[in-house]
Amino acid sequence: MERRMGAFANSVTNAVARRPAVGRAGPALISLAILLVWAGVLIPAFLLPERLLLLGEQAAPLALVAIGQTIVVLIGGLDLSVGSVLTLSLVLGAGLAHGRNDLLPQAALACLATGAAIGVANGLLVVRLRLPPLITTLAMATIVEGAAWVYTNGAPNGSMPSLLQFAANGRWGIIPAADVIVGLVFLLAFLLLTRTVFGRRLYAMGANLRTAQLTGVRTDRITIIAYTLCGLLAAAGGLLLGGYIAVGSLKAGEAYILNSLAVVLIGGTSLSGGEGGVVGTLVGVAIFAVLTALLIQLGVPIALRSVLLAMIVIVSAVLQGRRIAT
Repeated sequence: MERRMGAFANSVTNAVARRPAVGRAGPALISLAILLVWAGVLIPAFLLPERLLLLGEQAAPLALVAIGQTIVVLIGGLDLSVGSVLTLSLVLGAGLAHGRNDLLPQAALACLATGAAIGVANGLLVVRLRLPPLITTLAMATIVEGAAWVYTNGAPNGSMPSLLQFAANGRWGIIPAADVIVGLVFLLAFLLLTRTVFGRRLYAMGANLRTAQLTGVRTDRITIIAYTLCGLLAAAGGLLLGGYIAVGSLKAGEAYILNSLAVVLIGGTSLSGGEGGVVGTLVGVAIFAVLTALLIQLGVPIALRSVLLAMIVIVSAVLQGRRIAT
């Protein structure tokens, strides 16, 4: 028993050592700085504060989804249903609110509860049936996408209330309201992962699942909570995106599956679990937003942009694999 406890202590120590707030995000921060310099040289107006704030506003839904994805990846899982959950939340919110501010609380609560429930279902399928997260969440994505089509009958109706549109597009002074929302969610996620027992156990589980189980950590419960938070944040991202575009859309979430995983990888979080965090993910979102906007400004066709972004994901995964191997 003492040997097991010693192994667990070492596992926790190693996991904590590998998850500093900035350390793992260091390469991503350097990449972001280089990218901004490059963008400023090519397009001097690109670095205007107003333009950078606008990029943050546009990337806010992705940031929420990616924070949830990070929590799941840290335990060694992944969630391919986030795009479908985002879409369902968007069309459900528009359909329930019908553009009325007085109906927004009920509509938002229904969307967030639905996202959390889908996350619970993902977690239960993974821990009870021992299904691989890839298969589980891919199947769930299909089910949720079908639910969105059934709910809208293929034609989304309704619109988002003005309060939600302000949350997505409005400003408090010069600061976009969406950036404030992302900042608050980021802070809560950061504190959860770095300042709580749950966070320490989550990292330990990702670093060494078997050791965590042997020492009594309730890994099933942590897995369910992680997927629940991921579903909740995907739904929140859907509401924020809905406020940005003001109407429902059945295609809105398609890009968020790859994009959320991309920014998690770019930010330094390991797909094997136990390493990384939301600091790196937020930097990854910034890199993704700046690079996408720069390519658009340079007139790069959308097909080529997709190829370039996919290549960046592959390179990030390869570099990460080599770092783990060494």
